[in-house]
Amino acid sequence: MMRTAHLSAAALLALSLSRAPLAAAADPPALPRAAREADIEERLGSAVNTALPFTDMEGRTAPLAAHLDGARPVLLVLAYYRCPTLCGLVLRGLVSGMAKLDYRLGEHYRAITVSFDPRDTPASAARKRTATLAALGMAAAPEPELWPFLTGDLPEIRALAGDLGFRFAYDAQTDQYAHPAAVFVLTPDGRISRTLVGIEFPALDLRLALLEASRGQIGTPLDRVLMTCYRYDPASRRYGPYVAGFLRVGAAAILAWVLTLVAFFGWRGWQRRREGAR
Repeated sequence: MMRTAHLSAAALLALSLSRAPLAAAADPPALPRAAREADIEERLGSAVNTALPFTDMEGRTAPLAAHLDGARPVLLVLAYYRCPTLCGLVLRGLVSGMAKLDYRLGEHYRAITVSFDPRDTPASAARKRTATLAALGMAAAPEPELWPFLTGDLPEIRALAGDLGFRFAYDAQTDQYAHPAAVFVLTPDGRISRTLVGIEFPALDLRLALLEASRGQIGTPLDRVLMTCYRYDPASRRYGPYVAGFLRVGAAAILAWVLTLVAFFGWRGWQRRREGAR
């Protein structure tokens, strides 16, 4: 089972301190306990409990299922709204990839952000949502169902994080959370299709992940070709060229070209024989 840890500001600070110039024989200090607990456990294909209740920016509480329509895939981000660095980097990386995506938010896919800090409020969710949508070029306040930012109580938060395999821990010394950096791609019915790890999410990765999660229900014929030529790498949790796919597409193109030539020369021969018979 593959695991990757992406740490919060407190953990990154600990890492930077461990690399500071010290005596050559000295061992770097151990990571804080919270940083060691931050991790992602791959749970592809598992269902998220969509009955868990969360509260949106306007103070309305509803089950997570209310934000899924059963038709469009979902980009789900766990991020707390006062996070000083990592959550903001994840959201900015996601927005950067979404801005270059041919698919349109709300039309081809949905997005949801859920805070894993029970101290976050609808007001803080609304502020973070406004800033995030503004970065995506949506300055006017769009309808609430278009990328809701949710808050919840600790039991529901832990249940959702557990379903996703998202392990986070509170560090009382810094009053911050150590946590991974990831975007989860859900199928329209709430199953985990892909986990994209990191703070950068290229448009091609998002496009392929959404196409995969929708089981080909969104996208163009070209997207189907891309799905043939690219495969998800569980080790890097990224998409990369798939040699066999390229070969199949290339072979199909060559075969089509040969058949076209055969048909053309056959037609030319038939034309000549017809003219010679006159």
